[in-house]
Amino acid sequence: MPKADGFIFGTPVHFAASSGMLSSFMDRAFYGRRNLFSNKPASAVASCRRGGATATLDEINKYFGISNMPIVSSQYWNMVHGTKPEEVIKDEEGMQTMRTLGNNMAWLLKSIEAGKKAGIELPKNEPIVSTNFIKP
Repeated sequence: MPKADGFIFGTPVHFAASSGMLSSFMDRAFYGRRNLFSNKPASAVASCRRGGATATLDEINKYFGISNMPIVSSQYWNMVHGTKPEEVIKDEEGMQTMRTLGNNMAWLLKSIEAGKKAGIELPKNEPIVSTNFIKP
């Protein structure tokens, strides 16, 4: 994680959520380790048979939002449809969305690198303040 410039996390849709494997990984990877991800661009990709992809993308994007990560988007939600790879390839709109996402991620990573070379530093993160909403 420390050496990565950006991240794309992908998952099949299971019951309108990410796979248990990805969910478990992200819970463990992000818990107490925001600093490894902070300021690094990220994107989520979902592959589904029919529905549930937007709920899945929302679930994954929350990890990015709470970890101070710029979220890379595309021309539509980052999803493809099909139950097998050969079916997904036939999803022309989904495939175009993935190409656009790849181009947008590459552009943002190049822009960040150019900014660093020009002396533009990444934002400094303030120490996290936690508020307990239940007051004595």
